[in-house]
Amino acid sequence: MFRKSYLSVLHTKSAQWISILLFPLTLQACGDVVADETQPASQYLQASSEHLTLQDSYQVENKFVGKVIAQQDANLGFEFAGIIKTLHVIEGQQVKKGQLLAELNTELLLIERNQLEAQLQQAEAEFDLIQANLSRLNSLSKRGFTSEQNIDELSSQKRVIAANIRSTSSGLDASQYRIDKSKLLAPFDGIISSRKIAQGEVVAAGSTAFRLLQTGASEVTVGVPASFIKQIKGKEHQLEIAGANYPATLLSMGNEVDTVTRTISLRFALADNSPVYNGQLAYLALSQAYQQPGYWIPLSAITDGVRGMWNIYTLDQDIAQRDLDDPTALAPALFQLKSTTVTVLHATATAAYVQGDLKSNQAYVNAGIHRFVPGQRVTLSHQQAFANKAAGDSVSENKI
Repeated sequence: MFRKSYLSVLHTKSAQWISILLFPLTLQACGDVVADETQPASQYLQASSEHLTLQDSYQVENKFVGKVIAQQDANLGFEFAGIIKTLHVIEGQQVKKGQLLAELNTELLLIERNQLEAQLQQAEAEFDLIQANLSRLNSLSKRGFTSEQNIDELSSQKRVIAANIRSTSSGLDASQYRIDKSKLLAPFDGIISSRKIAQGEVVAAGSTAFRLLQTGASEVTVGVPASFIKQIKGKEHQLEIAGANYPATLLSMGNEVDTVTRTISLRFALADNSPVYNGQLAYLALSQAYQQPGYWIPLSAITDGVRGMWNIYTLDQDIAQRDLDDPTALAPALFQLKSTTVTVLHATATAAYVQGDLKSNQAYVNAGIHRFVPGQRVTLSHQQAFANKAAGDSVSENKI
């Protein structure tokens, strides 16, 4: 037991002495690799770079979502209850104004109308009889053969029958109105979006039978914050619907802020026969400028730093090197990488607008930064032109 423990301790101490002896050699070897400035330029990694261009401001394009709606969207139904006798249209069918859509059974209404017509004829006959009797009594009264009482009684009966005639005529008009309203007609040109009834079904008064969408020019409603209203007045607008842009004219603007979305409702008119559908999403693009100096750089130039910060690698030119294979030829210039902390003010899918300890026309690595570390020397493969096109690609969608 004692011998095993002694051997274990001896082995451990030997390993420690070997590590201590090898450590300076390792440091010397590493130092030789980093500090060797006489190595050929071909052994340095190549970095892709470009130069920073200072911008006074940046713009953010906001997209506000809306919905395509028909100019008129009506739920059609019968004014009176009844049984569906005939259906003349189906879903998706185009209809014209005044076209017959459906009919109710009118047998009971026709019976009631015949009854009222008979009552009217009876009342008219009684009226004619009283009128003739009253004429004879007036003739006899002039010769003194009848009393005033008889004349007054007939005159009163005449007025009663006249009132009955008017009442029956009104009943006939009401019956005819119910018969006319048993036919459902299209109030405007459109397309049948949905049908809610079937033949033989008993429907209640006012229940929806068809949904009719007006054809022709469509409209779009969009809600935008109050701060964007000044950009909208007196300008032509483009609305993006299903990936295509359509010119739109502002029709009306709300005068209060919605309590839920905190936006003001806008209503736009599209051109006639635009190939859009009711309920489609529409997007209104409005730009907003921020007056802050900074630089546009590609996202491929940014790497994460400590404590949630972002860094980029700037390039400081090093001394000129000579190629060991050809001492007379000047080797490509060497650049030393420096890690610089930046603040990202705005980012798009491809670029970012940053601030930091940067200078205009300063070179930086714009791609492949995962291959490098701060302090490393590199050569440049070629100058790539970023051309600040990121400023035009700045898009931030706000869906309200």
